[in-house]
Parts: sequence; C-alpha cells; structure tokens
Amino acid sequence: MNNRATQILPHHSYVYSLGAPLACVQGTISKVFASPENHNGANHQHFVIKIDTVVKFEGGTEKLVGTEVFVAVRFGDNEGLAHEIPNLQAGQPIEAQGEYIPDASAYPTEDNRNPVLPVLHFTHHPIGYVKYQGQYYS
Repeated sequence: MNNRATQILPHHSYVYSLGAPLACVQGTISKVFASPENHNGANHQHFVIKIDTVVKFEGGTEKLVGTEVFVAVRFGDNEGLAHEIPNLQAGQPIEAQGEYIPDASAYPTEDNRNPVLPVLHFTHHPIGYVKYQGQYYS
C-alpha cells in the first residue's frame, strides 16, 4: 500500500505513519461500531464522521467536506489512548486529527467495507487527537 503524500511531511518520521496527508476535520458522528476491533495486537474504537469542516489538510488535495471518513482510534496500550472514548453517539459533533488514507488505498476491515470508506488513522499522540464533548483525547 502506498499512501505517500506528494511531499515529505514532519509527521512521516513517526513509526506508525503511513506517509499519508495529515487531516484535521470537524463533523458529525454518523455511525458508532459496537465493539472494539483488535488489529495487530491493539484495540481500536471505530466510528464514522461526516465531515463539515476541514481545519487542516497538509499534503492532501482531496475535497473532504461532505464526505464520510472511517475513524480508527487505538487504545488500551502505551501507543494510543489509555481507554476508549466514552459515550460516542451518532448525531454528536466531533473533531479528529490523524493521517488520511483515501478509499482507494484503505483496506477493508470488519467494520469498513461495502463500500470501503477513506480512513483517518493515527488519531492519537504524537500527531493525532480526538476532541469530543469538550474533552481532548490524545
């Protein structure tokens, strides 16, 4: 899978970077998946955001406003968040930052298929975060 942005960006030096553009988006949660998925030994909380505003999009050219993006938030180890984000609910506003993987480069998972949506991953420290109900998670 080659997600390399058109330029080398500072966050690409981190071990979990896929060399993708850095996106910070605001929108509304359109779907929350019931249980975490264990992927490569780490738990991931999954939900979908319908994007209303693009705060930042470094290295990307896609038009993101109005689209949906699948979000994977790693938790439960020292690489991601300590715990799941509590009380995620469809219809609620949210902000998230992470690497943007276009649908053509995203691989299907149990929760992201038919169709495969673009993915926002690496949504934890040191480059990503989620802001939900006034709380900042990184």
